[in-house]
Amino acid sequence: MPNFPHKLVKSFAEQFKDGRRVDGGDLTVSADGNTTTSVLQFVPDASDHGLTLSCKASNQRIPFSEIQRTWMLKVLYPPKVNMTLGHSLDANNINEGADVYFECHLVANPWVHRVWWIRDNERLVSNTTAGIIVSNQTLVLQGVSRSSSGHYACEATNREGTSVSPSFHLRVKFEPVCRDGLARKIIGAAKDEPVHVECKLDSEPPATEFHWSFNSTPGISLDLTKHSRMENGTSILTYVPHEAADYGSLQCWGKNEIGKQRISCTYHVVPAGKPDSPQACSLINVTHHSVVVSCQKGFDGGLKQKFVLILYSGEDAIANMSSSGIPEFSIQNLEPVQDYYVSIYSFNSKGQSKPTPPLIIRTLPAPGLKELRRSTEPNEITKSGVSGPWLYILLAAGSTLIVAAALGLIIFAVRRFKVESPVRNPQIRSPKQEENPMNPLVQPMTDTLTEDDNNPDLIPPTYESLIDSSCLPPYTITARPQSKRNSATQMPVKPYHVTWAPMLQSRNCSTQTPPQHKESSV
Repeated sequence: MPNFPHKLVKSFAEQFKDGRRVDGGDLTVSADGNTTTSVLQFVPDASDHGLTLSCKASNQRIPFSEIQRTWMLKVLYPPKVNMTLGHSLDANNINEGADVYFECHLVANPWVHRVWWIRDNERLVSNTTAGIIVSNQTLVLQGVSRSSSGHYACEATNREGTSVSPSFHLRVKFEPVCRDGLARKIIGAAKDEPVHVECKLDSEPPATEFHWSFNSTPGISLDLTKHSRMENGTSILTYVPHEAADYGSLQCWGKNEIGKQRISCTYHVVPAGKPDSPQACSLINVTHHSVVVSCQKGFDGGLKQKFVLILYSGEDAIANMSSSGIPEFSIQNLEPVQDYYVSIYSFNSKGQSKPTPPLIIRTLPAPGLKELRRSTEPNEITKSGVSGPWLYILLAAGSTLIVAAALGLIIFAVRRFKVESPVRNPQIRSPKQEENPMNPLVQPMTDTLTEDDNNPDLIPPTYESLIDSSCLPPYTITARPQSKRNSATQMPVKPYHVTWAPMLQSRNCSTQTPPQHKESSV
């Protein structure tokens, strides 16, 4: 509240909300007596939105000294939600096939930006096929059925929060029907053993009358209503078969204010015996260490039955489990990548059923690990006693020796077949046919020269010395091999020029005798 300065001691301040005086303000005066302050504290609610708040102050000794200050209240709050059934509908008289609609009433600041319709804690969406129409603040249910019954509510949301209306319980009335849709059931009974048969019905409102009958021969029916009693809307018949003719069919009907049950609930009474095997067994949620096995019940033989599962690994039974409700088993602590199989049977007080065919289970690999298959027989390395780190050392040494041997063979082959440079070891090639002399008696001397090079002090006789040089003209052979490189310096070697001259002793051409020896200088 504002401060009002004054010089007179007598003054007062009052607060007003929408023209009505509000009490509870605290009035204080400053030490110098010049300022009076009034403070009002209150908690606004949704109804205060849009109202005016005023503060008035005046000095009683000064006429017409009153001053006033006014504020407009703007209150923000979450939605306030309420829902109602359509005006023309009676909540206590809604039968199957009727059309029903609800209205959602909202008060909010700021205004809501989303409205939901809820049935049994589940949000509804428009579905014209199912007869559900959602139109913002209105919900329409066309041709309601017994499944439309439930608790309905309206939910609204704005920036300040979310609110849900009180729920409305819609009860759609219908005649009795067998609960869970089980119109036929088999009951096993021993002779002279009383059995208690329960007739459970669904209806709105609950059934108030029941009727029982027994049929063993077509066209013959016995009324057994007097042997039944009612408990919490359920009729219980006590029946005792004494002979074979007492086994047959029991029928039950119910009735409420809507009408009589159209299809009776039938119970076939048969001699009690062993149960049938579970059916349609399958695997659910197979992992690397667990699996769930689920089956369907077989005929219980007319007595309460239980189920047993036996787990095998190979030929050995490693575990067994039992279930008294439904044939469903959760198997844990299995090995990854392993094959198992299971067999399931049921039993009652009369005995046990045949086991089901074996159901094979193969677990998955463990996540993040590379699974190895288990070997049933030891290999040669295991038999010899070499395993662990020594096995890797031997494999590494063997690989190194193989690589070294391969490199040695490659180096030997390269050196063996390498072509040497003509500068280091010149070889005299045979002249081509066109370079041979015309005289066919002249033969190449490559082998003789090569052998005699080993003894340089001897001058071996040549084949040309046996021939008179006067008979043969001198000749020259020039060889130009392909360009080669010196293996030591890797420099190209120039073509070389070889000249052969017949520096042979003269012979008589007719007698072939050598002339007398003459010394010559070279």
